[in-house]
Amino acid sequence: MFNRTQNTFILVLFTVIIILFSTETNAQSSLNYRWYINANVGLSQLFGDVQNENNHFSKLQDETDLGYGVRLGRYVSPVFGVHFQFLYANFKGQKDANDIKFTANVMEYQLGTTINLLNLFSENKERRVNLYLLTGVGALMYRSEARRVSSDLLVNDYGYTTEGEREKTSRETAFAIPIGGGLDIKLADRWYLNLETAVRLTNTDKLDAVESGSHNDAYYYTSLGISFNFSKKEPKEKKPKEAQAIEAVPTSTTGGDLVNLVYDIPRELKSYDEFILKSEISKGDINGPAQLTQILPIGFDVLDTAIAGAKTEFKNYTLNLYWDEVPSDSVFDVSYKVRLNKIYGTLPLNSVLYFEKTEKEYSFKTNVFIELFEPDAIVAVPIVIEEEAEIVVAEPVYEPIVEEEVIPPEDVEFRVQVRAAYKAKIPLQNLAGKYKLYAEIQEDYLGSWYRYSIGSFGSYDEAKSYRNTIIGEHGVRDAFIVAYYQGKRLNRLSELKELAPDAYPYKTRYKENGTCYRVQMLALMKSEINPQTLKEIYAIQDVVNEEVSHNWRKYTIGKCKTKEEAIKIRKEIVARGVADAFIVVYKNGERVTYNGHL
Repeated sequence: MFNRTQNTFILVLFTVIIILFSTETNAQSSLNYRWYINANVGLSQLFGDVQNENNHFSKLQDETDLGYGVRLGRYVSPVFGVHFQFLYANFKGQKDANDIKFTANVMEYQLGTTINLLNLFSENKERRVNLYLLTGVGALMYRSEARRVSSDLLVNDYGYTTEGEREKTSRETAFAIPIGGGLDIKLADRWYLNLETAVRLTNTDKLDAVESGSHNDAYYYTSLGISFNFSKKEPKEKKPKEAQAIEAVPTSTTGGDLVNLVYDIPRELKSYDEFILKSEISKGDINGPAQLTQILPIGFDVLDTAIAGAKTEFKNYTLNLYWDEVPSDSVFDVSYKVRLNKIYGTLPLNSVLYFEKTEKEYSFKTNVFIELFEPDAIVAVPIVIEEEAEIVVAEPVYEPIVEEEVIPPEDVEFRVQVRAAYKAKIPLQNLAGKYKLYAEIQEDYLGSWYRYSIGSFGSYDEAKSYRNTIIGEHGVRDAFIVAYYQGKRLNRLSELKELAPDAYPYKTRYKENGTCYRVQMLALMKSEINPQTLKEIYAIQDVVNEEVSHNWRKYTIGKCKTKEEAIKIRKEIVARGVADAFIVVYKNGERVTYNGHL
């Protein structure tokens, strides 16, 4: 029968197994590239010449004993670790057919390695549970003795003195190769639970005090242990100060410094408001060149041109700030004035902070709530077309959308920017080879930044078509259009409105007969957004139309013959996040007001 100690150990062991496989596997793992120490206790079983049973479970009753060990190890990479382990294990067994039993004890000194199986295929230091293999080489010092089961008379022994009275002052030596695996799981900061099993293949047949046949002895040790990691404790995340809908989350830490960004945005904002958008950046002692990219909600216009001592670039509702030398203070502010268009609802705000010193990007996000407000001067009373009053016309005839022909002046040039680099040039042949670009790549140098663009187009639409090709077929995901006037690069495309109005991309007009329904998803006053950007943001497959009416730009999708088709499209676009989308009606190519909120 089992003794009490073995019963207790087995109960704990199976309880731990249940816990391991019912625990989430996406938290911090024990892999932290640092030294650790492990203490363990477990069950030991010997497979040799003296045994009644030959499998683990049947040997538990009479041929299983206890052992304990201590391990000192270090993780040298996400996959590999090395360790030194001392193990002391007792063994016992008997063979009734031969009236013989044995007892033995082994001291093992092992130099081994572990292989993290999960990180072998996908490196991730944020797991709670890790699975690993282990192997190595061990030196054994052991003693064993065999006795008769019936009379307890000594039959043979190894590792005892043979002169005079038997003393335990001498041991036999041998070597072993461990092969096994294990699991570890995080319990608390720097504390880990470990479950491991391994077979030791030895070069001796004397562990059970009986030499018989050509097979050497082997033994198993299955253990439950506790590990302590000596790595430096991670600093606690700095909580963002109270602000509107904050969800700013730092992606990582470097050199002991916590990189963080906290948004400070007024809580009560309405359409057409002007306010100061402030971001507090914590960077510790990081210095050198840096870049902050803030992707603002559609309808946010940045009014300032000088921001936090950085070179400023604002286009397509994306603000880029470039520092040759980031401010020296460990915490500094980035503040600028923003004016809202006629927008409302809960809108996303994303920031990406890059430091050349750490060569890492840190991402932060939040949501901004804008309350709908329409000044009296621009309030429009919709004309409601009632169901029973709706005009039914014959099957309409639709013609393709024809873009208004624009002949830009010769001193305006559009290009597609594909890359930028700080101070260090990028060899043009490397850039062309990476993205498989066969056209000539042009290099501009401004304010310590090298910018690389491709193509030369006389109209925005030609550049837009080429940009879409660069993104879709060449993988340059952040390619965008830049404009040059008389050979000088412009900071914003909107500067063309004053310098060369004929070159600025304007409206689309429709040529169609009968009644047509579309779904309006956005309207901006004195501002604009590239329709392709809207397609990418909301994963829209249809064409996004841009219409210009006085100071407004309106963006619609769909070209439906019936109202039911338009209602279906509206439901789809609402489900994708455009909560205030509504239906608009066109008669013979001209827009009429319609209450689309059905």
